Amino acid sequence: MDNASLRRVVWNGSIPCRIELDPAESRVFDAAGPYFISLPRMSYIPLYIREVYQFFEPFLIDTNIPKVGNAWLEFENVPLKWHWPVGVLYDLFTGRDPSNLREEEDEEHRLPWNLTLHFQNFPSKHLMRMDTPSSFQDVWINCVKEAAFSRHGNAKAVMSLSKAESTKLWEGLSSHDFERFWNINDKLIAESSGPLRSFAIRVYVPSTPRVVQQPVPPFLESKEPQTIGTALHSLLPELFPSKRTPVLARPVVHGVVVSMSTPLAELVQVAVNPDGFLHITLAMSS
Repeated sequence: MDNASLRRVVWNGSIPCRIELDPAESRVFDAAGPYFISLPRMSYIPLYIREVYQFFEPFLIDTNIPKVGNAWLEFENVPLKWHWPVGVLYDLFTGRDPSNLREEEDEEHRLPWNLTLHFQNFPSKHLMRMDTPSSFQDVWINCVKEAAFSRHGNAKAVMSLSKAESTKLWEGLSSHDFERFWNINDKLIAESSGPLRSFAIRVYVPSTPRVVQQPVPPFLESKEPQTIGTALHSLLPELFPSKRTPVLARPVVHGVVVSMSTPLAELVQVAVNPDGFLHITLAMSS
């Protein structure tokens, strides 16, 4: 399977979700019914929150208070960061180990993913507010620039996009249109954008607020290509004492446990997220 086909498979991944309105915010005695939606792994909560709001609007106690900008979702009392990809949120907060699935899987791992929608008591200590309709777009494009800087030492590839190309990139993401998005994004991660200085990687450590983001060069001092195992050994030696064997944790990318020997250059080409980063969550060994 070529890179384009693998990218499409990754792009089409989704998480079935069951969203309930906080009963304390519902005017219906026995609570409003849940809203079922399949959220793309490669997308973001803000792109779908208006759709969810419109479903629950008739059940709200006071529609003057709840606004799309006040909306937030939580899973088991943990507010979900709206600027993180949906797939990252699911893999991180469920702690699911895709390599060790059992028929009698724990209730918390069962799909659909059960989430609760709130409009009140916004957790400002944990989440940024979406003050304007363009808030998410601004945050996302800044992430794209940050990833480009990590790769090439500058954000020229992003800054040099024409207005039409920038619009097409954003519309491709917001409408989850594979061809429209990748037609532009391919230019941003291609070697023609400049020599690769380092990989843009974020590693999420379960049960902690820790997100590791450090430059990972494409080659080791031995001139051998960087693998996901060598990178994790460098970034988190306490969790990855071995470069080849996952002893204490396994790397998960888009819901799949990735072999420690996987070359990062190959993985990035097919698994990079729309913000330009390769997001890696960890499944801790039991």
